[in-house]
Amino acid sequence: MRLPPRSASLALALRTALLLAAHLTAASLAAQAAPKKKVYISVDLEGIAGVVANTQTSPGGQNYEWARRQMIAETNAAIEGAFAGGATEVLVNDSHGPQTNLRPDEIDRRAMLITGQPKPLGMTQGLDSTFDAAVYIGYHAPGSTADAVHGHTFSGALKVVRLNGKEVGEYGLNAMVAGYWGVPVAFISGDKAAVQMASDFIPGVDGLVVKEGIGYFAAKTMNPLEAREKISAGVRAALVKRIARRPVTLAGPITLEIELDELSHADVVALVPGMKRNGRTVSYTSPDPLTIYKVARVIMALSRD
Repeated sequence: MRLPPRSASLALALRTALLLAAHLTAASLAAQAAPKKKVYISVDLEGIAGVVANTQTSPGGQNYEWARRQMIAETNAAIEGAFAGGATEVLVNDSHGPQTNLRPDEIDRRAMLITGQPKPLGMTQGLDSTFDAAVYIGYHAPGSTADAVHGHTFSGALKVVRLNGKEVGEYGLNAMVAGYWGVPVAFISGDKAAVQMASDFIPGVDGLVVKEGIGYFAAKTMNPLEAREKISAGVRAALVKRIARRPVTLAGPITLEIELDELSHADVVALVPGMKRNGRTVSYTSPDPLTIYKVARVIMALSRD
C-alpha cells in the first residue's frame, strides 16, 4: 500500500531518528566499555642521549638549552609511544633539578605536566593507584657506580643509598613508591649502568640504553634522533606486552640507609626523630614506603651546604 506523502515523510523521519538513537547508544556503550589506561612518565636529564657535561645539566649553563631540547624531544617520544600503546591519559612529571625544564607549550598537548618545586613526593609526584604503568625517561645510575654518566642519587651529598641492604639509585626509590600504589614500572631509558641496575631491581621492566658511560663526564652515545625513535617504539611495545608485570614490593619494615659525604651533614640529619647514625651513615626504618621516600628527601635537604 502506498502511504500518503505526509505519512511517508513522518515514517522516514521516525526511521532516521531510530537509527540515530541506536548509533548513539552503541557509541556510548562502546565508550563505556573501552578500557582506560593511565600512564605516568617521570623524566630526568642526566640519562638523555648526548648529555654528559655540567654545562648541559644546569640552567644557565652554556649547553643547557641544547640538552633541555633533547629532554623535551625524548619526553614527547615517550608520550607518543604511550598513546600508541593504548594510553588514554598520560601524566608527565619534570624530575630534574629545578623541575621547570619541560615547558607546557613544548610537550605533546595530549599529556598533562607537573612542573616546579617543592613537591612532597618529588620525582613521583602525582602518581597514585589509578595508573596502569610508570615510565622512566633519562635516568642515571647511583654515584658509586663505575662508568655511570653523572651518577648520583638525589644529590652528590648522598654517596650510597640502600633499601633493606641493597644499593639503589633514584630508579629504585621511585619504583618503591610506584609499588606502594600497585603500579608496575614498564620502561626505563638512560645510560647503560642505570638500565642494568634498574633491570636487576625492577621485575620485568623493559630498558633502552641510549648511551654507555666512559667516565663521569663522557659517554658513547646514540644519535638523539635514533634515541627518540627507539623510545617511542620501546614505550609502545612495553605497554602492549601481554605479560603480568609485578610492582616493586619490599619486605617490611623497610630500612633506608644513606652514607653521607660529610660528618657535619650526618650531625644535622641525626637530629631527625627516629634516625640512627653510625659515623657518616644514617638510617631510618618504617613499614611505609611513602615515609621512607619522604625521609630520603629530608636527608637530601638537610645535607645541602
